[in-house]
Amino acid sequence: MAQVARDRADIWFSVKNKKDVAKATFLVTSIAVLGSWAVTTALMLLAGHTEAEDWVVGLTIATLAPLVVAPPVAYKVLNLMLALVDSRREIERLSRTDDLTQTYNRRHFMEMAQRELSLATRHGYVVSMLLIDLDDFKQVNDRLGHLAGDRALAACAATIRSSIRREDVVGRFGGDEFLVLASYSDLSSAAMLAGRIRRALASADSVVGGQAMGFKASIGVVSSEGRTGDADELLRQADKALYRAKHMGGDRIELAA
Repeated sequence: MAQVARDRADIWFSVKNKKDVAKATFLVTSIAVLGSWAVTTALMLLAGHTEAEDWVVGLTIATLAPLVVAPPVAYKVLNLMLALVDSRREIERLSRTDDLTQTYNRRHFMEMAQRELSLATRHGYVVSMLLIDLDDFKQVNDRLGHLAGDRALAACAATIRSSIRREDVVGRFGGDEFLVLASYSDLSSAAMLAGRIRRALASADSVVGGQAMGFKASIGVVSSEGRTGDADELLRQADKALYRAKHMGGDRIELAA
């Protein structure tokens, strides 16, 4: 029973949006009224009040006082709590997100990759990683300027997101490189995913600097099958595969050995 009561209190006092503020304000006001009644009743009994008029006056005051004071105070405090919750959410979002592309940043992506690899090792499924490099992307910055280059990166990130499964994870490795983590995906499935991404980037026709353009990409693909469950090692193997793709002229997919 005690645990149920605590769980219900957590639900009522959990301040995540404006509806929660109103709900919690109602609860705080109700508690204030009940507390006021209890204190007033105890004091009146101790003082020996027995007349009905005294009880009507006492309980009326005990009701009105918290109804006047509690709602505005609780509402103000709870809104402050909501603002703090929103600030914390924003700080957490910024700490794990690349602001330009709205994908996960490298640090958070690798943390997620390590957690997923640990689960994959424990439960016996395969995870694959893709390292994507946009070929000759420097030319976009040189021809159209860095602002256009930033827009192009954001457009490429959106194209990659639209090409992967809902459960896959995309992050920005740095510069014009992106990472994709695909759970329950062996090397063959990951290669097909890489092909889908590569074709989508090439045919995206993103409008950048007033020009419609697609983007060529080199992609290194690696699977966790037969490897240690270490995200950094997986990334190193994907990087080697990507290096081979770039060395062979780019605009291709290479699989880690």
